[in-house]
Amino acid sequence: MIQEIKRIVENYLSNAKLCSIIPGTVTKDGIRISEKLVIPEELVFGNMKKNLIIGDSVRLLRNHGGQQYFILEVIE
Repeated sequence: MIQEIKRIVENYLSNAKLCSIIPGTVTKDGIRISEKLVIPEELVFGNMKKNLIIGDSVRLLRNHGGQQYFILEVIE
C-alpha cells in the first residue's frame, strides 16, 4: 500500500509543472525558451516587460502549472 502511494505521488510530481526558473530570449512573438517553444506576451508579467528589447536574454519564473511567467531579470 505504501509503495502504491509513493508511486502515485511520484507520478503526480513528474507530470505537474512545478514552479521553476527558466532562461529565455525576447523575440517579436514573445519569449523563446527553447527551439520549439515561444511564450506569448499575454502569459508574461512583470514591471520589466515594457522595457524589453528584441534579443534581450531574460530569466523567468514559471508559476505552478505553467500558465504564467514573471520576468525576474534581464541577463547581460
